[in-house]
Amino acid sequence: MSEFGLRSWINSLKDKERFEKIEKKVKLQWEVAAISKKFDGQSAVFFRNTDGPDVPIISNILCNREWYSEKLGLNSRDLLKELIEKQQKKIEPKLETDAKFLEKTTEEINITGTLPIPTYHEYDAGPYITAGVFFVHDPETGIRNVSIHRMQVIDKNKFGLLVLPRHLKSILNRNKKSSLKVAVSIGLDPILLLASQLVLSPDEDEINIACAVRGEPISLTPGPWSGIAVPTDSEIVIEGEILPDEKHEEGPFGEFPKYYGPSGKREVLNIRSISMREDAIYYSVLPAGFDHLLMGSIPREVALLNDLRKNNPSVQDVSLPLSSSGRFHCFVQIKKINEGEVKNILMSALSSHYDIKHVTVVDHDINIHDLKEIDWAIATRFQAHKDLFVIDGVMGSKLDPSANNGITSKMGLDATAPLGSLEKEFRTIKIPGYISSQEEK
Repeated sequence: MSEFGLRSWINSLKDKERFEKIEKKVKLQWEVAAISKKFDGQSAVFFRNTDGPDVPIISNILCNREWYSEKLGLNSRDLLKELIEKQQKKIEPKLETDAKFLEKTTEEINITGTLPIPTYHEYDAGPYITAGVFFVHDPETGIRNVSIHRMQVIDKNKFGLLVLPRHLKSILNRNKKSSLKVAVSIGLDPILLLASQLVLSPDEDEINIACAVRGEPISLTPGPWSGIAVPTDSEIVIEGEILPDEKHEEGPFGEFPKYYGPSGKREVLNIRSISMREDAIYYSVLPAGFDHLLMGSIPREVALLNDLRKNNPSVQDVSLPLSSSGRFHCFVQIKKINEGEVKNILMSALSSHYDIKHVTVVDHDINIHDLKEIDWAIATRFQAHKDLFVIDGVMGSKLDPSANNGITSKMGLDATAPLGSLEKEFRTIKIPGYISSQEEK
């Protein structure tokens, strides 16, 4: 039996004392979120009893960067490089006809009567599923797409969706005359969750990449209504269709920047079937919590490092710090080879993803995972009149409240020392015999 899967992950968290069990009955409205927030970054939280349906909730299972590395048997510094290498290899999944999620199937839909869906923030529009992994097939190409989208309960059998301008949105825009079948899995192997967020081209399949990251095929089983194959070890599977001409008000909702994303007329998912294990566990991602931010930042770091290295061999590492919601600020570490290359790198990084607003490039002696070192590099190696550039009127994140409907300004900072000066006027002070806590690790 594979060592992967949500339940295996939970067991490993228990073994390492990263698991908090809440025995008392808690409210789905705000209380699940409040307790999850209390333990965010420290431990997973298991809610055995809520005031909703009798299905336990797990949260915070991915709230530490080191946990990903440990699962893959890696040093955390090697995580991005390993994911880049594995992304080049593709392993096909295997199909199975049976799965535990088929133990309970209903086509008489009552969403909130079946699933314990939390309401997270004071002004959220209602209960939201935050960890639903969408599986769809492009009707034109047949290529599978795997992605995560927030799902607001708007009726007993309907969800309002926020579908941002990526692959699923493209599929919907190209197929406006027919409905699109969708299968949504909840409670998956965390490595598959990570793979679902990797930045891939439209002709790449996230499942094949996830198999490569795991080093073995993932088992898939067709959903009973849609026939779309989803991971066999799914805890819960929701199936339905998105109709091309149906829109509904969705939002507001507290999002990753720690502000409310505004409401708007958006796609609707009509539910036709809900299947689940007899003893299903519901996975909740705390919005703007570490699960949410890491699941978004690590895959983006992988894509960014891979792309930058293709044209800039001096690039050593990249970081999208969680202090800027894991999306807006980017740090790039380089071992400078030529003067002028920093601005090339800055332009490449700023254009790599619309979310990125500010990029800072530093030398190889700066630890880009330490904000104090980044701040010191800017303070001592940066001059605004020559090391700063700003680009206005470019596409950014629609969830950034400071942008104008997603139109934003972007900024690049060159915080590197002049070529050849690190052993001269920019030589840093050192105390012989002193070993920093970072070096000890």
